[in-house]
Amino acid sequence: MSNFNNNWRRQQELRMRPYADMIYREVFGNETGIVRFDREEEKTLDITFAIDVQVTLENGQILLGQEKYLSEKYAGHKSITVEYEQNPLTHEHGDWFKLATQFYFTGYCNKDMTGFSPWVIANWTSMVLETLANNIHWVHNNNKADGARASFVYTDMTKLPQSCIIACSWEY
Repeated sequence: MSNFNNNWRRQQELRMRPYADMIYREVFGNETGIVRFDREEEKTLDITFAIDVQVTLENGQILLGQEKYLSEKYAGHKSITVEYEQNPLTHEHGDWFKLATQFYFTGYCNKDMTGFSPWVIANWTSMVLETLANNIHWVHNNNKADGARASFVYTDMTKLPQSCIIACSWEY
């Protein structure tokens, strides 16, 4: 197993996947197929377009998404976070500049890691357009947790325009 697979964030992601799958099936239909791009030959989608997951709907159509499973201790922030620069020292672009997904899932693990609260499935295209129209305001921050070097931008998921919400854990 590589260092990446031993990382606590990766372990959290793997543990929480079934709960994200439950949400996807609740939102998109019980027969929804879900594939994540973990194998080395599938990494191109993640590396080039920041795509983590493929959801195949009951009618055969496909939606591509990115997933963020965030720790319970940060749930009070209710933020959607997107990697901005992989390395702020070299200004190497992160997911913000290459994200080519149709939806963006952000969920905060609950205390016993048996679900997410809060969570949102956001329409990424709408988010890009609303950001361009200055209707979504992002805040830039440097990652200070456990040696991670990437910087990120964040915005409050509960304040997104309704056009950006596919589904969420709160009443809109």
